[in-house]
Amino acid sequence: YLMSFFPNIKGEYKRNFQISKLTWFHSGGKAKIFCIPKDIDDLVNLIKETKRISINIIGGGSNMLVRDGGIPGLAIKLGKGFDYIKIKKDHILCGASIKNINLSKKLAKENIRGYEFLSTIPGTLGGAIFMNAGCFGSEIKNLIKSVFVVNRNGKILELTRKMISFKYRYSGIKKNHIIIGAKLKIFSGKSSIINKKIKELIMIRKKTQPIKSLTGGSTFINPKGKKAWKLIKQSGCENFKVGDAEVSYKHCNFLVNKGNASSKDIENLGNKIRNKVYKDTGIKLNWEIKRIGIK
Repeated sequence: YLMSFFPNIKGEYKRNFQISKLTWFHSGGKAKIFCIPKDIDDLVNLIKETKRISINIIGGGSNMLVRDGGIPGLAIKLGKGFDYIKIKKDHILCGASIKNINLSKKLAKENIRGYEFLSTIPGTLGGAIFMNAGCFGSEIKNLIKSVFVVNRNGKILELTRKMISFKYRYSGIKKNHIIIGAKLKIFSGKSSIINKKIKELIMIRKKTQPIKSLTGGSTFINPKGKKAWKLIKQSGCENFKVGDAEVSYKHCNFLVNKGNASSKDIENLGNKIRNKVYKDTGIKLNWEIKRIGIK
């Protein structure tokens, strides 16, 4: 039924697509059907025609672990049609597939400050909004005027900032609402100062995070008033390994695929750390990395 519809799609679609190529961990199974819609109309058509089928959105693939059994149903990646920035009088209009670092650098050129921290967050704007990404004392929620989503009926909605219940590493945006873009705030600054700050933050990240490794970024959310990495270190998990998955020597809240780790290895390593931290401290670490698909 589903495949008979796909010739109407203007974008790309593939069957049994090896999705691991698109994730930073480079592990996991295949997506049963993988689609890159050409534009918003294409996405809306796709959503309307596939109402009964489960959907997973693949953003930049940075904060994601695709399980070895792969993704049933439909995996969607927003492509070039959603990668844009338009600077208006009182807001910035952006597409969800723009890379965070590109957004940060483009706005620096336009003398717009407040977006420097995004230069150190891998992935796309859509993913950053969905999980209220943040670092260096900044969070994306403070930059949002409104977010555009497509719901499961193919209807485009504009969610104002007040309608979104942002919390730490959480937006409250429904999983079946696909983020397609956002209106962002404008804070005037000076290009030279903004660029200097971006360079400084990127240098700190290079020194403290395993950015050249196959990793998924920060593994666990910081519990209230605590740092996940400190709890991991205090519980003696720094040298933990499962198969080809290990804890990064640069930052122990990062897990690394040394080359041949399966997603099961990575998830088991994460759970091994969670169990040890809970046993030692009574604190449950919650996953920050989004794990999708079949085990």
